[in-house]
Amino acid sequence: MSGRNIHKGLDQVAQALPLTPGGKIFMVANSSAAGYNDIVQKYGHNISGWYSTTDAAHNACIASRGDVILIAPNHNETLADATSLVLDTAGVTILGLGSGANRPTFSFSATTSNIPLSAASVVFKNVILKATINNVTAGLTISGASCDVDVETQDTSASVEFISPIVTTAAADKAKIKWKHIGFLTGSACLRGIDVVGMNSGDIDVDFFGGASTAVVNLRTTASDNVRVTGKFHNGTTALTKNVVDSVGTSTWSVSGFDVVQGASFSGSYNAAVAADDVSVISTSLATLQAEISGAAGLVTWPSPAYPANGVSIAEAIRYIADAQSGTVGLASFPAGAAAANDVSTAEVLRYAQENIINGAGTALPSGDSLYGVLAGATGITTFPAAAAPANSVSIAEVLREMYDQADKSVVKAAATIVSGTTQFTVAGGPIEILSLVSVCVTGNDATASTLQWSCDGTDGAATTFTGASASLANAAAGASVVVQGTGLTTAPIVNASGAGLGQTVTNGIVIPAGIITTTVAVGSTTGTWSHHLRYRPLARGVTVS
Repeated sequence: MSGRNIHKGLDQVAQALPLTPGGKIFMVANSSAAGYNDIVQKYGHNISGWYSTTDAAHNACIASRGDVILIAPNHNETLADATSLVLDTAGVTILGLGSGANRPTFSFSATTSNIPLSAASVVFKNVILKATINNVTAGLTISGASCDVDVETQDTSASVEFISPIVTTAAADKAKIKWKHIGFLTGSACLRGIDVVGMNSGDIDVDFFGGASTAVVNLRTTASDNVRVTGKFHNGTTALTKNVVDSVGTSTWSVSGFDVVQGASFSGSYNAAVAADDVSVISTSLATLQAEISGAAGLVTWPSPAYPANGVSIAEAIRYIADAQSGTVGLASFPAGAAAANDVSTAEVLRYAQENIINGAGTALPSGDSLYGVLAGATGITTFPAAAAPANSVSIAEVLREMYDQADKSVVKAAATIVSGTTQFTVAGGPIEILSLVSVCVTGNDATASTLQWSCDGTDGAATTFTGASASLANAAAGASVVVQGTGLTTAPIVNASGAGLGQTVTNGIVIPAGIITTTVAVGSTTGTWSHHLRYRPLARGVTVS
């Protein structure tokens, strides 16, 4: 290379370098270059020396002084082991000069060849790392924190490739890696592109062309945290399952600004320690993406639900909403109740409504019951409670039962001929007070001069008549009525021969004990049929008349 070209390259680099006071510039080339004296004359003491290997220049650097190593264009070093180039001095910047094929190249000639980068804050840029023997285990191993790496790795042929061009360790936190790989779409294929082991807060920009049978970026062995992956993926390996894989399953990482030319999708945790396939919705092609979003098959694997928040995918949020509305899990934490108002959620209002229907340990409706059924439906209350006077902890149904038990009631005996001694009503549970007792002719009588009188026979005591005998019921027409007067136990009922007639509520309530109420007919049974209508007031709880 001519001195003029080196001179021009140094001018450009010197203007761009963030040199610190006291920092030295070290030059690396395979042999003495023409124009070296001109360079020394122009840059003076800033040129510490000219070295034939990068390791020799690196050994001349002092940690954290701000030293810079410039590697000449077309410089080439062959590394046969893991000790020929060891980057173990912190804060050194190593820059390759040139572009394209003129960039400095480090050739790996043994499967164990490796560049260990163990120091912190090292900058290593614009160089080519090339595998010249198959199955080089690891080209560049980064274990220093806060390093800035921009390299291109190359496979020599389809059968001479890296296993892992770049490997990071758990100590490579805050690494910034810009990596381009030129490989082959077919062949033995490298297993992994970058092995990321335990990195925290890393930034990886990928431009990959070749074949990676496991993954282009593989988070493995030790979980990584907050790793961002961007770039292009052109992976031709048919056995590939993912471009980015979290083999540990507990790493947190994200992908953005990616461009998948060929290959499969991504797998692993995505900005949160959630399901292992939560980014399976990120497709490797527009066709697959369309199929998963709007196709009949839908998503191949739905992610676990997650509350909508930063770092949560749309699919996770949709799954969370679906589970909350109709899933067996429901809401993980139901909010407290709140009356409907602006800025109040539906869940809060639902809780508020529930608490106003049943709160705490309150009794729920029995199975098969409904609020409408209880209030107005045919089912009613399945088991009506016993009567109780109004008091604390007494239900409305109990008080209604109490009011019903104490209220006036009526009962009707179906139409039939009146036969003397027939039991018309049965009183159970206690005495009643007769308010009115009316017999109505349904089918007319013949000329038989029958009369009607009422009596009772209590379960305790003797039988007693409580009316006199009525006037003759001969030829009574349908609609005629016989009305008990109740002014005395011997007062005869009034006979109304026509459909309309006089009726009278019993003025002196006739008290009837528990037992039977019977009719007495003089001069034979009636030929016509009569119905009997009794209105009464119970004198005890639970009294019934049938």
